[in-house]
Amino acid sequence: MSEVKLLKSEEAGLTEKIQIFEDGMRTEAKSGSYEWWYFDSKYADGSSLVIIFYTKPVTSFAKALKPFVSLNYISPNGKEIRTTLASKDYSFGKDRCDVRIGDCYIKGDLSHYDIYFKNNEAECKLTLDASVPSWRPDSGKIMFGKKDFFAWLPSVPEGQVKGTLKTKDESITLCGTGYHDHNWGNKLMILLMNDWYWGRAKIGDYVVVSSYIYANKKDGYKATPIFMLAKDGEILTGDAFRHLTYEEKDFIKDPYTKRHVARTLVYDYNDKEKGVHYRITYQKGDEEVERQVMMDIVGRPLAAMFYLLGFRGSYHRMGGTAILEKFDGDKIAEQIEAPAMWEQMCFKPDRIKS
Repeated sequence: MSEVKLLKSEEAGLTEKIQIFEDGMRTEAKSGSYEWWYFDSKYADGSSLVIIFYTKPVTSFAKALKPFVSLNYISPNGKEIRTTLASKDYSFGKDRCDVRIGDCYIKGDLSHYDIYFKNNEAECKLTLDASVPSWRPDSGKIMFGKKDFFAWLPSVPEGQVKGTLKTKDESITLCGTGYHDHNWGNKLMILLMNDWYWGRAKIGDYVVVSSYIYANKKDGYKATPIFMLAKDGEILTGDAFRHLTYEEKDFIKDPYTKRHVARTLVYDYNDKEKGVHYRITYQKGDEEVERQVMMDIVGRPLAAMFYLLGFRGSYHRMGGTAILEKFDGDKIAEQIEAPAMWEQMCFKPDRIKS
């Protein structure tokens, strides 16, 4: 059994304050390494947009980089634009976020970002201005044993988004809220983790970023809790290991992924010393934004190989309601709810048994 732990900032040679270089390229071209810069946004009309810049496919064992960018836009009526751009012409800055793949780019300084995507199907140009400061849980690096790790930096937990999306048929003006994070590691996630839930939501004046990451069965499904709550640009929470309790319940078996999915997730943060007590509850609705199994993600031949090796990959992005409760002692002093989306990512056989 490997030791699974969240590395402290000082152990990783980092300060508590996030530095601009942390959003620059953090990996080398090695077998098993991966890295991506993720951006998502939501708009008042109900539409959503996700753009992700990858150094290479996250399931690739290859050493060489194979950069590509993906764009996924869902219109208010549910019409979807899903497209990618791959290029051998690319550059990755190390002193800050300065990523270019073909004509596409994401660049910024933790406060302001410019994001651009272009191929023969769509052109999208956006700005993202942070309203919540960059944050990470300790160093943001989860260690699986002494050498292997997965790292995560929510560079912009929440910000204002403006821009345009052009297709062959229309030009759409975009104005809403967005999020940007940066992920990297030195060993494929499918070899280190069993599954996770991840979500973020804007609930009234509050912003929440939450995750629960489970290690492999051989490591006892050891969990790493991640939780940040902010209001009016101020981060309200601290050590999730000490103050957070978490619950998954009301399971259903998804007919497509064949996974058990919790209809309800509860993150209860209670710092009794500071008198800070909030509970966030995600309640799944009928909206199914995206569902994929291994074959959808990597194709049939590679999926068959992964299956023989014991992997059972699936991805489920779902919609519903996020409910925030603020407690004053034992009483609920404030309660707000808002629409939200969150995800379940699985790599191995179902952790929940029928």
